[in-house]
Amino acid sequence: MPPAFKIAAFLSVIVCAIHPLPSAQAAAPARVVSMNLCTDQLAMLLTGKEQLISVSYLAARESSSLMADQAKGIGTNHGLAEEIFRLKPDLVLAGTFTTRATVNLLKKLDIRVEEFPPAYSMEDIKINLLRMGELLGQQGRAFELQTQFERDLSLIKAEQTARQKVIGSYGANSYTSGFGTLENDIVKAAGLTHMGEALGVKGTIKLPLESLLRAQPDYIMSWQQWSERPGRSTEILHHPVLERSFGKERRLYADSRYWICGLPLVIEAIRHLQHQTQGQAHD
Repeated sequence: MPPAFKIAAFLSVIVCAIHPLPSAQAAAPARVVSMNLCTDQLAMLLTGKEQLISVSYLAARESSSLMADQAKGIGTNHGLAEEIFRLKPDLVLAGTFTTRATVNLLKKLDIRVEEFPPAYSMEDIKINLLRMGELLGQQGRAFELQTQFERDLSLIKAEQTARQKVIGSYGANSYTSGFGTLENDIVKAAGLTHMGEALGVKGTIKLPLESLLRAQPDYIMSWQQWSERPGRSTEILHHPVLERSFGKERRLYADSRYWICGLPLVIEAIRHLQHQTQGQAHD
């Protein structure tokens, strides 16, 4: 054998010793616990109670979860380290803003914790979906959902009208959003312009009522759950000036459950917006 081939063969042995080729795919975790509403629902889209043994208590509440029915057959937790440790999970799913003390303690106990950042865009939704599929060993199901999600977005885009109407969100305590939020990206996906982006708002801020009146968006969108609850935080949504300036035909009400988590289910929020505003030009 020529010297050059001997050297190449020797180097290949060394490389394989340092980076062995995987002989088989790693086994999927059998006992998965989720302690965040968004990871709860993302995981439930991909697997069932045979693998997902516990989700956060919020996942079982119809007021906060779109998948409360699916959560009924799964145990619930309150994000406490002691209750999760007793479940003996081989994988814990958390959000990057989930109770930090619990996450840190579980890691110290050598429990595998995978954290998911919030989704701020349609692209983030796809990334988190595929990552969850990898972690759960449910790549096929994740790919199917991603493909359907992209197909739905394409159909929605094809139905958009030429003129981009402006929607201003106005929630409890006068909060609105703008650049860098999932809310803004949902509005854009519906072929609309978010007032917050038009005003140069980044993230979520309190917007004075006077600023909203000056902006004069085509529509004002409020969250149905908050609007139906009387209280000091929601008084602003029923201010007489707001009622006079924006009639019923310019008031929209959205189900916040479709907006708070980056799930393929945001398609319904986009379609709802498109349905409410298409062909209703405001002069």
